[in-house]
Amino acid sequence: MTHHLRILALVLAASPAQAQTLALQSSPAAPIEARKLGADDLREALMNWMSAQGRVLPDPASIGPLDPRMSLPACDRLEISARGASANTFQFRCEGPTPWTHIVRAGLATAPTPVKAPEATPQGQYTIIVPKIDLPAGTVLTADVLEERQVFAPASHALKSLQEAVGLRLAAASGPGLALTTRSVARAPAVAKGENVTIIAGGEGFEISSPGRAEQDGYEGDLISVKNLKTGALVKGRLERGKTVSVMKL
Repeated sequence: MTHHLRILALVLAASPAQAQTLALQSSPAAPIEARKLGADDLREALMNWMSAQGRVLPDPASIGPLDPRMSLPACDRLEISARGASANTFQFRCEGPTPWTHIVRAGLATAPTPVKAPEATPQGQYTIIVPKIDLPAGTVLTADVLEERQVFAPASHALKSLQEAVGLRLAAASGPGLALTTRSVARAPAVAKGENVTIIAGGEGFEISSPGRAEQDGYEGDLISVKNLKTGALVKGRLERGKTVSVMKL
């Protein structure tokens, strides 16, 4: 049945959590009953969707429950969306001509031996970086929450090594198996709002240090607001290495 279908629309979703719509069309020579969708058709549609999203592809046999005898009504536009925080559950939704929905789960493939090189392997696979666990937006990435996986079709702008990812901050929530891209991460600030800093003030021949707290995120060289924890005064200073803030006066 699969060879009677062709996928006309590519990825329309802006993020892995959003739905992608696929337009399905039967072969002109196919009989009416051949336009119905079976288990293999749903597996192929989900694998194509996951590949376009840059996800780690599962073993097709792990996608289910799908009864091999199932025969769903023909669908002009098939919408696929991820459900749940772990993003391992997916919903198929057809608007017509006969509306229907179907939910499946897909087990993640076992991670192969990591490959450091960003180029494709001789087998045509590419290394991507994915979280091991669910991570909220704003998380500063560390090696213990990330791992390298291999895919045949990496997402556009995908990060390709742990060294490239560690130290960056998530711009949006992510989860296991979701490829990290340059669009989903940002450079982590040297100091985050609420972090303790050392305020340094001085003049000719003297220097005074006081404990402080950052009132905003900042990168080295930025002029940021800090609160002097001794006096309660708010001051502005230049953020330097070692989480120190240099001000002209206290």
